[in-house]
Amino acid sequence: MKLLRGSGRLARVGPRLAVAFVLVSVLLPVIGLIAEREQRLAAARDAQAEAQQLARVIAADIADDVHAGRRLDPVKIRAHLDQLRSQLGGDVEIVDLRRDSVAGTTPEGGPRLGVDADGQISATLRDGLARTVTPEDTGLPLKLVVVPIRTPTDGIVGALLLDYTDLYDEVLSAGAHSRRMTLAAGLAGMAAALGLGWVLSRGLVRDIRRLTQTAAMFAEGDYDTRAQVKSRGELRELAGALNTMAERIAERKAVLVDLATTDPLTGLPNRRALRTGLDRGLDHAKRRGTPLSLILLDLDHFKTINDEHGHLTGDAVLRRVAEILKAHLRSTDLAARYGGEEFAVLLPDTGSDAATRTAERVRVALSAAPIEFQGRSVRVTASLGVVAYPEHGLTTAELVHRADAALYTAKRAGRDRVHGPPAP
Repeated sequence: MKLLRGSGRLARVGPRLAVAFVLVSVLLPVIGLIAEREQRLAAARDAQAEAQQLARVIAADIADDVHAGRRLDPVKIRAHLDQLRSQLGGDVEIVDLRRDSVAGTTPEGGPRLGVDADGQISATLRDGLARTVTPEDTGLPLKLVVVPIRTPTDGIVGALLLDYTDLYDEVLSAGAHSRRMTLAAGLAGMAAALGLGWVLSRGLVRDIRRLTQTAAMFAEGDYDTRAQVKSRGELRELAGALNTMAERIAERKAVLVDLATTDPLTGLPNRRALRTGLDRGLDHAKRRGTPLSLILLDLDHFKTINDEHGHLTGDAVLRRVAEILKAHLRSTDLAARYGGEEFAVLLPDTGSDAATRTAERVRVALSAAPIEFQGRSVRVTASLGVVAYPEHGLTTAELVHRADAALYTAKRAGRDRVHGPPAP
């Protein structure tokens, strides 16, 4: 049913892909318009920066004259401005602290540049910051920059206004061709996208369907499936990437499963792996009518070993116990570190008597040979509890509970012994 629903969704990929191509096609000229607008704004910023730089140079020259001891002499300033007129790129006006015009390059009787409807010129005279004055601020069809005239001794003595309208228009005209090409490229991209969408839609949809089906199988855990497409280029690379991803996921999954189910100190399966093995073994025993036994083993006085000999010695003891368990068990048995100094052994197809004999062999092997570590000899004993299915329990929880009770019965009876579960 899932595959059928997936196929229904894939059947709608073609129309959706067509809509996507149309949207992309429309988006390209929109991007072109945005790019054209950004180019226009950048040109405006360049013109403004250039005008401010020129205005500061002129203002500095005038400030040098004032610093030399001369006031803002309209005649001398006008002569100075006339000499610079060919480099100005627009009209200039000098105003004093009262915003009265001192000199300028505008014709006699013409409109003043220093109309301060929005207070921008007054603000510059107060705080000394350069500003841009737009036509909305003055009511004049001009673009102005305002910079302070400042002397080292007297501070701000006036302001210089520069009309950079012509410079602004010149910079915009210089970039007009580039902006037109940007818009043309957007329209051409739109046409190309539509044509490409029509040409590739059939094969593309087919390969996308295959990739989607493969990805769905990956999602369900089937990492043996491999994506195969007929298209070249990016889709083939994507198929290869999906296949590589599946291989790596399978490898990492195996590593993660191993890390999640293996005790790093002893190399034995951990408590989680034991629970899983016990559930599976019990289910197998119920289906086939065969016995199943569980041994819980707890090292005697292990805390004393850690306290007297150190935790490194304790770790060596735990590793040695794991080695002894592996040596005395069958390949079908499952030995695990249950937690701390506790171990567990799962014996499939084994009844209570045979499990008790196995537990006794392990107990004897542990107590018979002291463990040597860094020149120290440590004697280790263990108490073991043995239970079997079906006589001691029918569920995982019952078997673990009865095995734990048997283990503590062995502890109370003097340790270093094997014991079955106490009578219920």
